[in-house]
Parts: sequence; C-alpha cells; structure tokens
Amino acid sequence: MAFTCKFVPVVAGVFLGLIAFVSGDAALINDVCGKTANPGSCHNCFNMYTRSSNEDVKALGRTSIDCASSQSLNLISAVGDALANAKNEVKNAYIDCSTKLQSGDQQIASALQSWQSAHYADAGNKMLAALQFARDCGTDVQRFNPPPSVGNGLSALEGLCDAANGVLNQI
Repeated sequence: MAFTCKFVPVVAGVFLGLIAFVSGDAALINDVCGKTANPGSCHNCFNMYTRSSNEDVKALGRTSIDCASSQSLNLISAVGDALANAKNEVKNAYIDCSTKLQSGDQQIASALQSWQSAHYADAGNKMLAALQFARDCGTDVQRFNPPPSVGNGLSALEGLCDAANGVLNQI
C-alpha cells in the first residue's frame, strides 16, 4: 500500500508535466498560426506533421514549407490525372495549369533553400510566388468544373502557401 501511495503522485506529476509541455507547444502553434492570413491551413499543416509539436518558430517555418511542398506534388499528380482525360480547350487549360504548378513547385523548393540559408523573408516571398502560380492555375481550370482532387487541391495549396508565408514572416 505504501508503494502505491508513493507511485501515484509520481505518475500524476509526470502526467501533469507532459500536459504542460504539450500545452506550451500548442500555445506556440496557436500564436504562430493566429498571426498568419490563413490560420486554418496553418493548423492543418502542423496537425499533419507531428514533429511540429516539438518545434520552435524557425523549425515551424521549415515544416510549413514541407506542407506546401507535399500538397504541391499531390496537386501536380491530380492535374496530370485530369489532363489524361481532357480534350480540346479543357486539355489546354490543364496543360497551362500543370506548367504553372511546376513553376510554383520550383518556388517552394527555392523557398526551402532560402530557409536553409536563413533568408526567411526571401523564403516567404517565394511562397507568395508559389501562391500566385496556384491562383493562376485555378483561373485556368475553374471554368471547366475541375474534379475535387484539383479544385480542393488548389484551395489547399493556396492556403498552405499563404500560411507558410505568414509563419516565415515571424522568424
């Protein structure tokens, strides 16, 4: 019985310490995401990457770039799938969109290089360039009622690029 009485406070103390640790990280993520133009996408990003719960603002910047990069690659694939079934004017729109997404993906890769070189403002600007390429792609295909994988994918990429810029601006 004496062992149980000593064990319970120790376990409770460890548990409460973990709660405080997680709450602190959640508070940082809430603060960082709250200062972006797209807090929902920011939170979605950090929920996808569990490592973010242990990161400082600088590392969150890297994670936000990774989120946009992953979404960009998924969207490029979805546009390729839509292109395979498209004809005439629709096909041309998807070709233009694909080219723009490839350019945007290059901007995201370049943003990562800027982040690695501690040029955070430049990384943010590159994320804004990627955002514009995604918007331009959307302009190309929205009039043709794209499948959800493309329409929702574009919205997600735009939100993640916008959020990444907001995170990078806080470093």
